[in-house]
Amino acid sequence: MAKNIMLGTRLRKLRNDRGFSQVKLADQLGISASYLNLIEHNRRTLTVPLLLRLSQILEVDPQVFSPQQESLLAGELTETLQDPMFEDLALSETDIGSLVADTPELCQAVVKAYGAYRKAHDDLQMLSERLAQDPVISNAGYRLRMLLTSILSFSEILHDTKDLSDDERQDFSKIVMNESENLSEAVTDMLGLITGDGLMDVAGGLSPSEAVADFFQANNNHFSDLEAAAEELRREAGLDGPSSHLRLAGYLAEKHAIHVETQSPDLHPSTQTLYDEERRQLSVSQALPRASFNFHLALFAGRMSFGPVLEQLVNVPELPNEEARKRAVAALANYFAGACLMPYEEMLKAAEQTRYDIDQLGQIFATSFEQICHRLTTLRNPGASGVPLHMIRVDVAGNISKRFSASGLRIPKYGSACPRWAVHSAFMTPGLIRTQLDRLPDGTRYFNVARTVSKPTLGHRVAQSHYAVSIGCEVSDARAMVYSDGIDLDHADTPVPVGVACQLCERLDCGQRAAPPPPQANVQATVQPLGRGRDISPGVGAL
Repeated sequence: MAKNIMLGTRLRKLRNDRGFSQVKLADQLGISASYLNLIEHNRRTLTVPLLLRLSQILEVDPQVFSPQQESLLAGELTETLQDPMFEDLALSETDIGSLVADTPELCQAVVKAYGAYRKAHDDLQMLSERLAQDPVISNAGYRLRMLLTSILSFSEILHDTKDLSDDERQDFSKIVMNESENLSEAVTDMLGLITGDGLMDVAGGLSPSEAVADFFQANNNHFSDLEAAAEELRREAGLDGPSSHLRLAGYLAEKHAIHVETQSPDLHPSTQTLYDEERRQLSVSQALPRASFNFHLALFAGRMSFGPVLEQLVNVPELPNEEARKRAVAALANYFAGACLMPYEEMLKAAEQTRYDIDQLGQIFATSFEQICHRLTTLRNPGASGVPLHMIRVDVAGNISKRFSASGLRIPKYGSACPRWAVHSAFMTPGLIRTQLDRLPDGTRYFNVARTVSKPTLGHRVAQSHYAVSIGCEVSDARAMVYSDGIDLDHADTPVPVGVACQLCERLDCGQRAAPPPPQANVQATVQPLGRGRDISPGVGAL
């Protein structure tokens, strides 16, 4: 597997960078040079005692040998290279693993360049559809044709009619001039309709939302500065006691002279929290459940008290433009609110005691299912960390709106995830926990928990937004979660065969495939004998 390949290559690179020969390093490790050579060529595993000894000799953090970030980069590079434009490369998993280990910066550049290409491609596709269907653009096109026809007609009169008087020629010339100015304005308006804001930012590379997701992934979804800030606010506001909403409202009034007011849906026709800076008033809808109410107050308190901390955290090269930094600040404010209502040490202790029982944790901290799931993924302090989890949130159309992976699970950046994932089937049983043990084509197995969540609504006449949220871990960590009880985690037939996404999955016998498999899988399929009992039903796209 790629992560093992990268481990040996990384060790070899670190040894060379530190100026150690194989013989010298092996001697200090107390092993033979031939055994070290086997480790560097991924033919022997690196044991924990050897890893700790290596980190001391090479003067590096043991986390350097963690395959998580490299595995995720390898997954992104694999997804990139599955694009038809790269089908002639035919790089194996071994090749990709070596590339990531030897030249991670180059691989990141390739992924970033592909992200810019995909964004430009999507914008151009949107533009094409808009040109074909948008009545506003159709009307603008009609106006252009009319102006051009008018200019052409009067220009022909001026050119072909010799006996025009001076006054007539001057009148026709004025018409041509005016229509030319109208044409210039119409062209400007047309370009504004066509380009929009999206295409102006194509050169910026990743979209703001992708840049923010990558920023959180690069920081392992853990920000110690925000954890410390949240603890400080908890002390000042006295949040260790009951009635968090009253204490937060009192904190805002005392610290920032801001009055919190709850309003009925008639006066506050939105579930968003609105702030009137002139009146120093924060309006919160009564339609919000208590968990959301508390969260909104904590979020706002964090932005008011620790705004400079948030701004400093987003001032990084990974967030290349103002829109990305703006979205990152909003995401970090959400992180702060979670840390404020669910303090790190208490949350980790409760998670371990309840065995990650999400409903029970929600009762302990008076927070929602999604808030608990998100907070569990942030327990990544190297000195005291929880189970490495992944989290994904999708809407009813399968669009991924939240993604993070500490477990090593590859979550696609482009398009939808595998339709066999539990996060999709959760919509069939609204409000109920679904569990699923998955096996990916490379043999890795993950345990997943999924449930639907619904956003607050102002009333039965107002459309409600529904999502499905899933968290999970590698099967080796599954027994730490109460949801794994009664599931045979070791039986070979228990896991559901899944992929990452259809265009990345080599499973040719999947009845839920929505896109062709990778080119290599197609090649393998052509050489397979028909055989007895083989499915010859229509494939993707057939009715």
